[in-house]
Amino acid sequence: MTDRDPRSPEAGAGRDDGLFDGLDALLARAHERLGTAVTDRITAQGGPPELRSPDLALDRLLAAAHRSVGTAVTRRRSRETRAALDRRDLALEARLAKRGPLSGRPSPVRVKYRQQALRLAHRYWPTDLAQGMRAAVHTVQSLSELLEDSSQSAARVESVVDQLREQLRQLSRLPKPHRSPVTLTGLDYLVAVESTLAGPADRLLQDLHRVQQLLDEVLGPAIATLGTSPPGYLYGVDAVAQDLIDDLTQGCDQADALARAVAEVERASTDFVGADLSSARLDGVLLEGILWDATTAWPGEWETLVRRASLPSGEDVGILVVAAEPCDHAIHAEA
Repeated sequence: MTDRDPRSPEAGAGRDDGLFDGLDALLARAHERLGTAVTDRITAQGGPPELRSPDLALDRLLAAAHRSVGTAVTRRRSRETRAALDRRDLALEARLAKRGPLSGRPSPVRVKYRQQALRLAHRYWPTDLAQGMRAAVHTVQSLSELLEDSSQSAARVESVVDQLREQLRQLSRLPKPHRSPVTLTGLDYLVAVESTLAGPADRLLQDLHRVQQLLDEVLGPAIATLGTSPPGYLYGVDAVAQDLIDDLTQGCDQADALARAVAEVERASTDFVGADLSSARLDGVLLEGILWDATTAWPGEWETLVRRASLPSGEDVGILVVAAEPCDHAIHAEA
């Protein structure tokens, strides 16, 4: 007879060899052993028939197979669940590593003042300043090319200078950097936000002021007298234009630094993946655009409302974005 209980040491010997590593292999082995046992019991091969019906033998073997398959499935799902949790934890750690100091502030404070923080970021970044600085560099490069071409009229050169002045004027429309003293209330978060933005904005404004001075006090007057100056005078004007390019290039670095500061404020005001918001007061808070996941803790009944208003963000698997203000008829989404 081959009636061996799958729970016996002999039946379990193959587990270390990878029996439970593949559900298909386990099912194939269970099928083979079940077929052999049924055949033995019905035909009495290998010994006298047992005093129990084939149906009873089949029932018992099916029960044993059911237990074995159940154990295998449970173990396999446990491994998959652990692996999924490990992957999620690694992704969360990587996400946390990218966050700046502002994201380290308490989550209830960040969500409470997110609208004010986003308004500050918009004030310091009204347009794409980095693109505007690079456009100004290209304008000065065009000016240098015009100065080298003696066939170009003075009016054309003056037009490019005016274009550069307008570009610099637009770029200089930033708020005067302001750093309030740190308070002992939750408003110190907004002070930290403005300080993060004010540093690179202040340096950018200084660079723009230096460029405007060079343009108004040196390059502009030099170009105005270019038509009545000797040929060698052109080299001096071109050298001033190159100084402008160098200063604007340095300003591009400050614009990039300000862009990173704005991105940090937006991230701290938007990314609440893994955040503990259970103690936050969300009444009156604009939640649209917030990123969250299954590890985000919401207060009371808010998780159900937020889930109804959320959609997959498209960033990573399991991360949702609040697409509209929570309400009873909002769109459903699975976490």
